[in-house]
Amino acid sequence: MNAAADSPVMYPLRNGGLRRRVLGFFALTYLFSWLCWGVGSALGTDTAGWSVLSTLAGFGPLLAGGFYSFRDGEARSWARQAVHWRVGGRWWLVAVLVAPVLSLLGYGVFLWVTDATMQITSDPLYILYPVLFFYILLLRGGFGEEMGWRGFALPYLQTKYNTTIAAFLIGIGWAGWHLPLFFIQDTQQAGSFSIYLVSVIGLSIVLAWLYTRTRGSVLLVAVFHAQWNVFDSGALFSMQATETIIAPVASAVVIWLAALSTIAFDQDVMLSIQERPILLDGIVESESNDR
Repeated sequence: MNAAADSPVMYPLRNGGLRRRVLGFFALTYLFSWLCWGVGSALGTDTAGWSVLSTLAGFGPLLAGGFYSFRDGEARSWARQAVHWRVGGRWWLVAVLVAPVLSLLGYGVFLWVTDATMQITSDPLYILYPVLFFYILLLRGGFGEEMGWRGFALPYLQTKYNTTIAAFLIGIGWAGWHLPLFFIQDTQQAGSFSIYLVSVIGLSIVLAWLYTRTRGSVLLVAVFHAQWNVFDSGALFSMQATETIIAPVASAVVIWLAALSTIAFDQDVMLSIQERPILLDGIVESESNDR
């Protein structure tokens, strides 16, 4: 199923080469999202226009991936990754539990090395958590992003580079996509972009591992992404500290420990090149997913 890491297999694309297609995807994604963010910020981040346009911006990766997939007659294979749920129970556990565990470990490190205090929100968690989860999954960073980053760009890059390198490249593009938000006041993006970049690349490696291990389940990757955003957003916890820079550093360290673990303990996936884009495999049940 995988080619040897030192024997790249060039997958013949119908319309244009690999580089042109992937670069086109990123260009279209950036153009659409940055335009939405730019117009929205001009209207004001406290307006309804910003709420609508910033939400639409999050669908840039999905729209770009959908455009190229539809153009090349691969829309059905691309779209059904979103409902690829029959992957084995252990992978559902990974998608649902690993992100909260990593996030809480990051919080734990932060509390350990600082004088910070943390309190759980006073809002009922049984109401707040599911609302946040499905809101993010469907509208903010779930399917809107993952149908592009992992659902489109990653599987094509995996036909030229091993999974780790492909994920590294996706991580750079993914973090760069968020760059305008660091210059728009009153958004969730704040602090050091360099630390954010490091964190996103590490998270990209973990998500690439999950995507590849589940043979193209964007559904599970989107669940993981949504879980990460819920617990990392600060909506469930309120923290008070003077050393705020340590929090993202602690988070980055924990993420990279997870990323390096996937590379060290699953080299068959992380150091291999795919013979063909996973998204073209269709929904295939494989016993290897459950080993």
